Amino acid sequence: MTHSNKKINRLTATNEDTLGPYYPISLCDNDNMDMTKIRSGVVNEATGEKIIIKGCVKDKNGNHAHGCLLEFWQPNANGIYRIPETEADDKIDPWFTGYARHRTSDGNFKLITIKPGVDDEQKTPRAPCITLTIFSDGITRVVTQLFFDGDPHNDTDPLLQSIPKELRERLMLKALTRADDGTVIYNIEIKMAGENETPFFDDILS
Repeated sequence: MTHSNKKINRLTATNEDTLGPYYPISLCDNDNMDMTKIRSGVVNEATGEKIIIKGCVKDKNGNHAHGCLLEFWQPNANGIYRIPETEADDKIDPWFTGYARHRTSDGNFKLITIKPGVDDEQKTPRAPCITLTIFSDGITRVVTQLFFDGDPHNDTDPLLQSIPKELRERLMLKALTRADDGTVIYNIEIKMAGENETPFFDDILS
């Protein structure tokens, strides 16, 4: 009985697919949690009020959730989302994608971005908000939106007003301090399940 010495060439297994939308690899590099810069090496920055959002994701026991994949999606300072239908809109900021992605190993995250604006041309303008999608072990995905505490548009936002008043507080970004350069730092705690669970939505249409 003879044995072949031929080496078997095996292809590297591809990564498992995640739910879209999909973005160019250049938008998913290590500095992607700074939305004020469209990509590494580009000098131009997004227009608008620069803010910092610090937060954490916790499990049902109140412990920091490990290994979460976070995706952030928001409109620019004019309240306009960057999508194919708005590419020709004069309110689009060419230096702002509105997208960030981060895999947190300890549940904490820090997002540098531009405070979302309001599109007054909408029949029912949305309040300034940031969509957060979370992928984690044991769940397909959960989606919520984060709002700014005290913003007057919160009182008429259709999504925010659709949930019980006592739950809205859990979606509020609170300005608690400032960075050395004066940038406002907002804080938020996301609770995946259990007591004080963050409100999540089956589907959110921007």
